Formats: sequence, C-alpha cells, structure tokens
Amino acid sequence: MNPLLLVAEACTSILRDGRRIAPMAAGIVWGVASVFVLVAITRGFETTQRQALEALGDEFLLLRVNKPTVNRSDTNVGGFVRLEGDDIIAAREASMAVDLISPKAFDWRSRAYRDGEQTRGQVIGVSPEYAEIVHVPLAPGSRWLDENDMAQELPVTVIGPRVRSDLFGEEPYLGRQIQVGFRGGDGDSLMRKLTVIGALEDEELAGDSVYLSQRSVIFVPFPVFERMSARGFMFFVMRPHDGLRDEALSEVRAILGDRQGFDGADPGTLIPYFDAIERSEQIDAVFGGLQTFLVAVGALILLLGAVGVANVVLMSVTARTFEFGLRRALGCKARWIFAQVFLEAALVCVIAGVLGFALGMGGVTLMGEIDLPEGFASPQAELDAAILPGILLLGVSLVAAAWPALRAARIPVVRALQGGR
Repeated sequence: MNPLLLVAEACTSILRDGRRIAPMAAGIVWGVASVFVLVAITRGFETTQRQALEALGDEFLLLRVNKPTVNRSDTNVGGFVRLEGDDIIAAREASMAVDLISPKAFDWRSRAYRDGEQTRGQVIGVSPEYAEIVHVPLAPGSRWLDENDMAQELPVTVIGPRVRSDLFGEEPYLGRQIQVGFRGGDGDSLMRKLTVIGALEDEELAGDSVYLSQRSVIFVPFPVFERMSARGFMFFVMRPHDGLRDEALSEVRAILGDRQGFDGADPGTLIPYFDAIERSEQIDAVFGGLQTFLVAVGALILLLGAVGVANVVLMSVTARTFEFGLRRALGCKARWIFAQVFLEAALVCVIAGVLGFALGMGGVTLMGEIDLPEGFASPQAELDAAILPGILLLGVSLVAAAWPALRAARIPVVRALQGGR
C-alpha cells in the first residue's frame, strides 16, 4: 500500500469516527493546555520572587540585637540594644564564620534640602563593605563610599533614586551639595552639608520592606553618622561564609553578649529582620514542591490520556472488524492494518497536542494582559513546557494504541469476515 494512501485512509477513518474520537481528543487538548498554563504561572511567580531577592542580595542577614526578657512585666529587662562601631569591629575580627559585616545605622525621620527643594529620607551610616553584602546598583558615573571617606570622615553621600528625583529632577547631581537634618544625641536637629558622589538605580520591586528599601536612602560614611548622631544604632548586616549561617549567628551573638552584658547563648537576643539565605532556601523548597505537584498532575493527565486512547482505538477496532477482514481477504498485509490503526492514534494525539499548545499559549497571552496582584509577574510561556509534555503524551498514547492495533492486525481473516463473533 502506498504510504500517502495510508495517510489518506487514516484521515478518512478519523473523520468518519469523529464522534467517538472527539471526547478523547478534547481531553488531550485540555490536559496539555492546563499543564502549559500551570507551568507558565509557576515560572512567572518564581521569577518574580527570585528577582525581588536578587534586587536586594541573596546571601546576607539584616539583624538587630535585643536584650533577653525573662519577665515581660519588667520594662528594665527587655528592649533593643544600641550598638557602637567598636562592636561591629570586634565581631568582624573575632568571628571566624563571618565573611563581611557592616553597621546599618538609621536616622528614620531625616529631611534633605537643596535650593528650595526638599524630601524625606533615611540617613544610613554604613561601611564600604555594605555594597559587597547588599546589592547596591549604582547609576552611571557614581562611586561608592571607600576607606578614605571613612578614615577622613568626609561629608559625602550616595543617594537613592527618589531623593535624586525630588531634589535634582533631570539636573546633574554628581558633585553637588545637599543639606541633611540629623537628630543629635540630645534630640536636637543638626544640619549637615553633604556632597553627592553617587546615586542608586531604581531596581526594586513593589512591596519592598521599609528596612530594605533603598529608594529614599541617604548613605553616609559610618563615622560621619556616628559623630552627628551619637545615640548608637540598632541594625547591622552580615554575610556568613558559605554554609556557616548558624555558626556566624552564634559567634556574633556571643561576642556582642560579652560586650553589651546580655546572655549571648539566648537565640532570642539576635533577631533576623531579613534573612536572604533562609528566603532563598524557602523559594527553592516551595518551587521544588510545585514542580513535584506539576509532575504528578502531568503523570495523571498522561495516564488518563493513555486510557482514553486505548479505549477509543479498541472500540474502533471492534467496530471495524469486518472491514479489516475484508481488506485482508483482498490481499492487504497485516502490517498495513497495524500501521493504519497506529497512524490514526498518532494523528489524533499530534493534532490534539498542537491544539492544546495553542489553547495554552492563548491563555498565557490573555493573562499577560491582565493586571495581576502585587508580587506576581506575568506568566512566562516556555517552549520546553509544551514540548516535553507533548512528546511524553505522544509516546504514552502510541504505546497505549499499540495493543489494539496489534489485535486488529492479528485477527484471523475468516473470523473477521464473520463479524468478529
């Protein structure tokens, strides 16, 4: 039999048995489209979470030290501890598990002024290591704080994108001066002129924590902050050596406990306000679980598709027993009967898979036009999300169709001409 004639016969049989084949094909279409959309949504959400983490840095901890509270009614026991620069130096020198550490000294309610323009901001005193711990995306032409700025206590600053926009707009800002109000140790407001040496690019995503946001920051060398705001500080950032997160926390807690007079063995005294390492592990765990779930859903769809294909092909073979017997009696070889039945199943699966892919792509495109809740990115359609399930579905379906096709090819001619009784 001519192969082209074989394909034509298979297409004719599919059209003739359309009512029987349609429910099975519709199930395949819906299954492929569903898996494709689920994978796209998962990839979009995962991308958003990882981008948000990368915009901050994924190997650091933002920490605050608390005094241990034994009796909550005793207000003299609890509360946060105000640190000094020497505390951070001691932790840096004495801890073997800490890679980098920097103070992050906040003055929350500061205002910055320039030529009649003003804006709210957070003055933050840091050391040069801060940019190696936390992601600090500098705008072109900018430079970060260095050891010379620290040693000479130079009045320089790196400003956030919102501060730059409010004070300078589209004007040049490098080398220009701004005035910033500090709160002194006695509560009085102090004004200080700072020279802008850099600005940050706005790479943050919506919903960033106020403790982590860099849109309204005014970074200054820590000695400048310490001299102008002599009230100590509460927060610092730390990057442990690889795999030594718990050891670093334990060592720093003990060092600060000895210096500040609290129990360094109490894990409640060192509070992670943000733990990028733990969040990265949580993201891996969550999306690893989602991938397992999607694999299970895909396997179930494949199983149902295989059962449907085998059932439909078997019914078709039973209904066409006399046809196959007549063809055999007229000289058609058994392998051509097998090939026709097998080809019919393959064509149905391929067509249904392509339609399912098109339906899934349409759904993903439509969802991309919708305003999704904060924290969600548009679904990301990836070709491997369709190709792999499609190949597996085709393979499983063909395996399921093999037995009915083989049964059709092996049925005795006389029995087939008698109607398969």
